[in-house]
Amino acid sequence: MLPFVKLSKNIWYMIKYLKTIVTVICVLLALISCSTVKSGLSIPAYQTFILGELNDSNYTAILKNTSEYSVLVRGIDKNSDELIQEVLLLPKQELKINIRKSETIYFINDNDIEVKIDVKLSKGVEGMRYEVHSN
Repeated sequence: MLPFVKLSKNIWYMIKYLKTIVTVICVLLALISCSTVKSGLSIPAYQTFILGELNDSNYTAILKNTSEYSVLVRGIDKNSDELIQEVLLLPKQELKINIRKSETIYFINDNDIEVKIDVKLSKGVEGMRYEVHSN
């Protein structure tokens, strides 16, 4: 009878150990899948904010225009300079865009006042800068 009790305790410890491993794996997967980068972006009057010039993987961006003025958002191919996507982000509008690794995003502020956009990226993106419009 004693070997059965010992076997039963070993099984109980093994089940407890497996539950712990499964819990740790689930927590790690949740943390990895929820990793996002959120930022408030201010674009001065007559300037363009350029995002992703040095990026080498696909990502998504959720954009929310928190200002009272529209902003033009363009996706340009890094190699051919071809327009891939373009959208006018209206005041208070929120939208989600998918961005390819071969694409650079331009936030164009043609207004005479600064605009603010909340940007939530699915991952860290390399290569960001401002550019003054040339007339």
